[in-house]
Amino acid sequence: MIYRTCYLTIVAAISLSAAFAGILPAAAADNQLATFTHKQVRFIQPEHNGKPIELNTFCLDKSGNILACVGGDTVEYVAAEDGSFETKTISSPKLLQTYSPDGKLLHEVSLDFKPTAVNQAPNGTIFVAGSGRIANVSSEGKLLLVADSPHLGDLAEMKKKAEEAAKVQMDQLTGSLTAQIERLDTTLTKLKEKPAEELTDRDKLRLKTLQEQKQMYCDQEKEMQTMYSSYFSADAMLERVLEITSMAVTSKDVFLCCGSSEGHGYEVWRTNHELSSPKKVVDSLGGCCGQCDIQANEDHLILAENTKFQVGLLNRDGERVTSFGQQDRTSQDGFGSCCNPMNVRCCSNGDILTAESSIGYIKRFDSEGKFLGTVGKAKIGGGCKHVAIGFDEKRDHYYIQYEDRNQICVMVPLSEAPEFTEDELAAKQAREGLAQKLVGDGKTLSGAWSLTGEMPVAASGSQPGGIFGLITQVFGTDDSSEESAEVSEEEQLNLGMEQATLFKFSADGKLEMSGGYFEGGDNSWEAVRQDLPNNTVTFAQLQDGIQYYDYQVKFIDDNTATFSMMYGQQVMGSVKYKRVPLHKTSTIPSTSATTETAKDE
Repeated sequence: MIYRTCYLTIVAAISLSAAFAGILPAAAADNQLATFTHKQVRFIQPEHNGKPIELNTFCLDKSGNILACVGGDTVEYVAAEDGSFETKTISSPKLLQTYSPDGKLLHEVSLDFKPTAVNQAPNGTIFVAGSGRIANVSSEGKLLLVADSPHLGDLAEMKKKAEEAAKVQMDQLTGSLTAQIERLDTTLTKLKEKPAEELTDRDKLRLKTLQEQKQMYCDQEKEMQTMYSSYFSADAMLERVLEITSMAVTSKDVFLCCGSSEGHGYEVWRTNHELSSPKKVVDSLGGCCGQCDIQANEDHLILAENTKFQVGLLNRDGERVTSFGQQDRTSQDGFGSCCNPMNVRCCSNGDILTAESSIGYIKRFDSEGKFLGTVGKAKIGGGCKHVAIGFDEKRDHYYIQYEDRNQICVMVPLSEAPEFTEDELAAKQAREGLAQKLVGDGKTLSGAWSLTGEMPVAASGSQPGGIFGLITQVFGTDDSSEESAEVSEEEQLNLGMEQATLFKFSADGKLEMSGGYFEGGDNSWEAVRQDLPNNTVTFAQLQDGIQYYDYQVKFIDDNTATFSMMYGQQVMGSVKYKRVPLHKTSTIPSTSATTETAKDE
């Protein structure tokens, strides 16, 4: 099992288009479908030497070609057989690639830094940046100039501050455990100072118990330090300061958005095309989950202020001119999910495009911030993430990044789109095929599946936190639940966590879930694809219309199946589920209150 490390919620996504909106429950149906002008029909998969490569970001050049920043080191979590995790660094070439509009690789430029931002100047030259470096590349792909980012300053001093920040961060993470260990040490010291002949049986029992408790806390502290060491090492903290999240280029300026040299947040620096005369123009800029995007035209520096649900328009000196947008999940001109818009893009006529992570909307506003319409909804998966966008004015094609799968979604006008895309046809076949096994017939077979084939008893206790907390919450509950004891050790190790989850599928797309993070929400499900020879069907789980996970279900027989949680193309873990007999499915227990196991009728 592999987990990709990031501050983003770990998610996967596929959703049906307008063609199948009618089979969704009302909560999942999109109230903007009628306004869409474009539809996703395919994707472009960046590759190097015939193999997929990490896509960091992209933009379009003046000819409609795709400039893709790919490669560099990435950190992944690898689960061992005992359920513990260790980090693994995956290295790949650092490249600026150019693809034709139909996805053919035209050429690539090797770089000595991981590229995370790219843009093209009006004169056709390309600027690419990342890891504290900037390069100027000709439109033919020739490397012209490479320089340090203007925000670096004294690198030695930055390293020193990064080391101090890493220690502070780790101390904060482990502080409560350290304090408990120190309190136990104080109590143990007092007990050990008593003469042996004065120790009562209660003292001896207490001494043993406290020593065991201290060892448990020490082990937990060590595990936490190991788990978070890759995030909060001096090198990792320095890398975040060196990070360049986005860049914008006008006829005379280059703007870079990078991590703040002091504290948290982001700042924007301006330099000329010769990468000299740097000036910080924006300070203390907020950004959610490591995402902060900027663009620019000849009139304004444009900020995607995702924590404020607005677009900010500044002059070249960073002085605010105006802003537009508000948080609103229902109106067409509002921005939804937890933090949006995540990315922006400028059009030649002054219009501004916005992209919303989790939801996948691309919207168009004029230069004054007036809402002009929703272009479409791309399949990009749930969670806060980078959703770079591009617009090919000549072809009237839109592009948006699907970060989880390292793909670029291509959206074309409805008049060009087929009635049904390949994904839509695959989903229809799955829904009419193997997905029927999930739902049951409502007469002899139910649509409820649990670990034990019984309705689960509500669990008590808190859910684990940290990087893997959400994953544990989706599948897992406290180990005091009755059913967790009935799951084999082999099944437990498949995910490295205890299981106490029930799925109940309805034919109208409704999904009830018992236990875990998504319990009690407005959940639904959609068939994605099936593999008849392997008796396997994949379904997508959505909450409030936003998809969070894919599950791959392999039927062992009509009443037993292995559910595998997916992240992108990776299997995160697999656990066996059993169909709950129809007469036992009248209620779905809630973990928020004490409930009893459903009784036989």
